[in-house]
Amino acid sequence: MATTTRIEVRLPDGDLVQRAVEGSDEAFRRLITEYHPLAYGLAYRALGDREDAEEVVQDAFVKIHGALGGFRGESSLKTWILRIVWHLSLNRRRDRARSPWRRLGLHRADEESGEKLSLPAGEGPEARLLTRETQRLVREEIDDLPPALREVLVLHGFEQLGYEEIARVLDIPVGTVSSRIHTARRRLAAGLQGRGVV
Repeated sequence: MATTTRIEVRLPDGDLVQRAVEGSDEAFRRLITEYHPLAYGLAYRALGDREDAEEVVQDAFVKIHGALGGFRGESSLKTWILRIVWHLSLNRRRDRARSPWRRLGLHRADEESGEKLSLPAGEGPEARLLTRETQRLVREEIDDLPPALREVLVLHGFEQLGYEEIARVLDIPVGTVSSRIHTARRRLAAGLQGRGVV
């Protein structure tokens, strides 16, 4: 008996948006499947917390579903979605900063993110500890940057967006993106040198 193979056809973003606006649940599900990893990665980098990131992404897709009819294609769908996720992440980060647990530093355990470090085989506990400590110091230095510098560094360094995409996400000129990235890298390097990391 012959088996049938389901072939997934990738629709252009414009067609996917149009079908979702017309009420196709399948089109919207495909849009979520396509952009969820990118959206989650950005939210996680901005927030450093899996649960917060997942909640922000869920909120973002609810908002996206309601706003799809207003998407005019002036920027790419990816940039439009990332802008929504970024703004919701900043709102969540600001709200979190007001928490007394955060102000007292009681929210953070060294293992907070639960991320597994990928180390070469044969690395001992000392190397694991150093790697974890280095990551913690880098994360603290990035968190200590002013928001305008931190956001361009996260979008460029972690999300690997180009200068023009960052400019569209943040609604600032490309030249401003370039100068902020340069300043952020310089300040991050100086901070890490001061801690003896580099």
